[in-house]
Amino acid sequence: LFPQTVASLPLVVNYKGQEYHATLTVPEGALQAGNNYTYTVKVNATGLTLEGCTIGSWVDGGGESGEAEDLGYIYDSNTKTYTVYNANGLMNIAELVNGGKSDINITIDTDIDLTGKGWTPIGTDYDNAYTGTFDGGGHTITGLTVTTNDEYAGLFGYLSNFNNAAGTVKNVVMEGIQITCNHRSGYAGGVVGYSWGTIENCSVSGSVSATVSVGGVVGVQRDGSITGCSSSATVKGTLYVGGVAGWTNFGATLTACYATGNVIIEIAPTQNISGGGLVGFNDGISLLSCYATGNVTSTGSSTGYVHIGGFLGDNYTTVTACYWKNNHEQGIGYNRRSTKVTEVDGTSVTWQNAVDAMNTALQNKGSEWRYELKGALPALRKQ
Repeated sequence: LFPQTVASLPLVVNYKGQEYHATLTVPEGALQAGNNYTYTVKVNATGLTLEGCTIGSWVDGGGESGEAEDLGYIYDSNTKTYTVYNANGLMNIAELVNGGKSDINITIDTDIDLTGKGWTPIGTDYDNAYTGTFDGGGHTITGLTVTTNDEYAGLFGYLSNFNNAAGTVKNVVMEGIQITCNHRSGYAGGVVGYSWGTIENCSVSGSVSATVSVGGVVGVQRDGSITGCSSSATVKGTLYVGGVAGWTNFGATLTACYATGNVIIEIAPTQNISGGGLVGFNDGISLLSCYATGNVTSTGSSTGYVHIGGFLGDNYTTVTACYWKNNHEQGIGYNRRSTKVTEVDGTSVTWQNAVDAMNTALQNKGSEWRYELKGALPALRKQ
């Protein structure tokens, strides 16, 4: 910029042979003489937008005809949020995150069908972990299919908390997913493969399979929290396998969650095994007001320990107001704590008894989540 400081500039963009004219306006003092400035132009169905500034109406400047590419999302520079409105937009957003924009905020404003799309998880690994906030707005993502040899698989691969910025995924329904992770130490979940962040108000249906840690919602939850989530997905794995989470550890909390899908453990012959209707290996700091009803089955044998329960495989955590009812007579395979889960037998303990106890525990902890029994099994709602 030379020679003077300005607040606006004429702007010309040539895109695929089509020339567009507009005026670029920036905050006062943002364009200083003697400096070079770069702005990223986003081309989408609603026109051309630039990050970090506003532009006036675009006028066709002539040139060859051609249509602008529909990126499937809109960027709001005021809120610094990307709003996704179709399947291609979600895939393009995944590319942005995996290309270095790991802390962007993302919202979904419509149901999205990923059937037939080759999906790459948002936040592929530790180096590209997602640290922003993803808000599904209660919309449904259907048809997500992943078959991969990569280590992390799900809608998100790796959700992290770098620089005290914990990634968040909330308010999304995953329907009819098919996730298969073949990596020798693979982590897979319907929502996140490996999470250090926050997962809230998410539900999953379909199937999830991995080699090590696999859950209907998350493969591993390390620190952070899972709240108000459910899964009816069939979950299959070898070491740490659970209806909601394969493995919870360190500061992880699990509150007001349930699983109704079946859990299948294909036992690794020389490894320690943990499998349960809700969590395979539970080593966080709190498990509150959760239940599981999916059958838990296994094939094979191991020279290591094999801990399988209707609710938890291994437990090292305080468990409060939790219930199970499935093919297992034992709720916890191995219990390091002097705590218990309760079987719903339909006589001495009914689902209404369970709902009352779970809601009392949630209220005592100040949680906004509650169960209600309008059908055969309790369902969740947020007050």
